[in-house]
Amino acid sequence: MKPMRRQRQLKAAAYAALLAVMVISLANCSSSDSSTPAASTSSGSAALQGPLVFVNNTGDKTLTSVSLKGDAGNAVAGTIDAAKFGNVALGDMQFSEGEWLFVNLGAGNAVALVDPLTGATPIHETNLTTGTRPVHIYRDPNDGEVIWSMNDGDNAGGTATPGDDLINCAAQSGGSVTVIHNSHLGPGANIPHILGTICLLADGHKVTAFSSGAGIPRRAFVSSEVGGEVAVIDNDETSANYLKVTARIDLCNSTKEAVPCNDESATPLTTAFTPNNSHPHGIRWSQLTKKVYSIQEGYDQIAEIDPTTLAITNTFDLTGTPYTGYGISADGRFLLLRGDTTPATGTKLGILDLSVTPAVRTDFTIPELDGTAPGSFKFSPDGKRFYILAGNTATATKKDRLFAFDSSTLTATPPALTLLKEIPLVATGGHSLDLLIQGAGAATYVVVSNSTDNSVSVINATDNTIKQTVQVGPTPGAVMVYYPGAAAAGNQATASVVSGVQAAPMLLPERLDDYGMR
Repeated sequence: MKPMRRQRQLKAAAYAALLAVMVISLANCSSSDSSTPAASTSSGSAALQGPLVFVNNTGDKTLTSVSLKGDAGNAVAGTIDAAKFGNVALGDMQFSEGEWLFVNLGAGNAVALVDPLTGATPIHETNLTTGTRPVHIYRDPNDGEVIWSMNDGDNAGGTATPGDDLINCAAQSGGSVTVIHNSHLGPGANIPHILGTICLLADGHKVTAFSSGAGIPRRAFVSSEVGGEVAVIDNDETSANYLKVTARIDLCNSTKEAVPCNDESATPLTTAFTPNNSHPHGIRWSQLTKKVYSIQEGYDQIAEIDPTTLAITNTFDLTGTPYTGYGISADGRFLLLRGDTTPATGTKLGILDLSVTPAVRTDFTIPELDGTAPGSFKFSPDGKRFYILAGNTATATKKDRLFAFDSSTLTATPPALTLLKEIPLVATGGHSLDLLIQGAGAATYVVVSNSTDNSVSVINATDNTIKQTVQVGPTPGAVMVYYPGAAAAGNQATASVVSGVQAAPMLLPERLDDYGMR
């Protein structure tokens, strides 16, 4: 296997031939390289022009791309038919620094590879068999050419233990993660290939976070919801233990259990832990504190983990609060808390400010959110904008809304989320959102899918007004905005984990976390 990190000047030279024929209206391009079989070309068709919105049409299992032009001129560029994906539902989406698009195919036990750049419309290349039921997918912040796919394992019951990766890990049980390396596009392009699959002894839904930074060990932290633990995987490409499990963190907390449990973190790596009731679902890395934060839904608690010592250095108890899910601001300073009351009276938002010790929690009172159910949310990378959807649950009395906030006021005294506009959406069964991020991390457009209307709405982030609605495929669910160079520039919105039963998406088979947090 050739080294994953190639010299940037060689990548740029290989990429130049393609860029010479491209007209990029809203962004610049980046590139990368690898060592696998050559990808197909577009047979001389014109290359990509400008950003694309990828839309998961859950009604017919197709993937539509929409050319994102601005206030007007937005139109469908193409649609990849369901047969290319094995006629299975599409899951999490993510793009790499090498300009490939990766789509998890849960029921197909595979990840689809899409070339979004070479042709006038995206080209489906192949489906890589990864592990049993991949759900979440992540771009590695330490190397944007590497993609991590979480294999949650079998959930069909029968003789197999739910949560086992039956393709790779049947002998030892548990789910797994598959690591993929992409390649450059353009002349001599190579198809991404699998670096390896790491078997975990724990069952259940999996999410991950990556430690990074000067003096910080490069590690991937993968939580397993049923097992109640976090697996620690060596993510240093120069290490002899690269892509091996080097430790596991038992999230057992006896004060939260009906029957006391024991911390089994020192158990040999070949022996499974005793499952506990912590039910971790949601994990984040803070660029500010250089710590990992894992939310345990079963304990109503967030644990802070030191990436070097692997010790739990702090816990934040959410018992008695309305919060069931959380995300993190791009700078790592704020944990954004989200939930609702019981009985439901509206979405509740708060923050934990990690810049002080102990962290200070602020609960916001936002009357405009009364009557809504909590939906997915995103920060712009520059920290100036925050967007949250109202979930269209049966108990909600206010539906079909997008709320745009000025989040730069979080740093004020006292902290605040300043509502800029409440945006009425197409009355429909459900919505997903993504942002076009450009320049120094600023949101320029918001794209929202409208499920029963079979459309996406394009919203100008300056005046927060819907400028155009574009018809796509049947029952659109998740949307993702891509343009060449977005990964290299770090220009992707900070996503939220869709956590808790009430916030579970109505359209998708899994509780997706908006195609993977960086």
